Amino acid sequence: MSDIQIISFVAASLLIIIVPGVDFALVTRQTVRYGRRAGFVVLAGLFVAALVHASFATAGLSALLVSSPTLYTVLRVAGALYLLYLGGTILWATRPRRTVPAAQPVTVGAGGAGPDTDTGAAGPVPDRPAADEPHVARRSFVMGVTSQLLNVKVVVFYVSFVPQFVKPGDGAAARTAVLAATFIGLAVLWWACYIMLIDRLQPWLTRPSVLVVIERLTGLILIVLAIRIALSR
Repeated sequence: MSDIQIISFVAASLLIIIVPGVDFALVTRQTVRYGRRAGFVVLAGLFVAALVHASFATAGLSALLVSSPTLYTVLRVAGALYLLYLGGTILWATRPRRTVPAAQPVTVGAGGAGPDTDTGAAGPVPDRPAADEPHVARRSFVMGVTSQLLNVKVVVFYVSFVPQFVKPGDGAAARTAVLAATFIGLAVLWWACYIMLIDRLQPWLTRPSVLVVIERLTGLILIVLAIRIALSR
């Protein structure tokens, strides 16, 4: 592969990586809501799924999947349903809730309990668990790996984009693997920098009024993407 081809591949890869999509929505939402650790866990899921896609593409299995209308449709519908589930879950969690009136302060004598400061109100944004809680990490990883594995656009990318830079013949599989690894490396580097940037902005992004907007936008974006994938051919 010539230097020009390498530069062209890297440039085209970066353009593809930075275009907002499902990964952008999930990485942003999890990083803002739970911190950079959750963001990196999502990235780990994306990385594992990308390795699976790259391995399938190198072995020629992705081409078989794309060439089979039945398998392609099953994957496309499954991916759309999963995104619809994620988007709906996020929107449901931020639905307006009826506020329960605050309890009246209670005066007690010495040795008794203090005043009841729990108003019982449920805000539009769910409580924010700690980023190191097991269920947060588990859910973040599942989001990353599942959304990427079920993304037909990723399959098509490895089948149609990467081969443009690979000459057929002996060693084609090895060259495909190298280019796929290069693309994955660029993506990991980009997302790592993006997560660190979001983490620096977290004090502002986690303000209740901003956070609820991010939550609802994420839910809507995922639902719109799900509909687009379901209607695509």
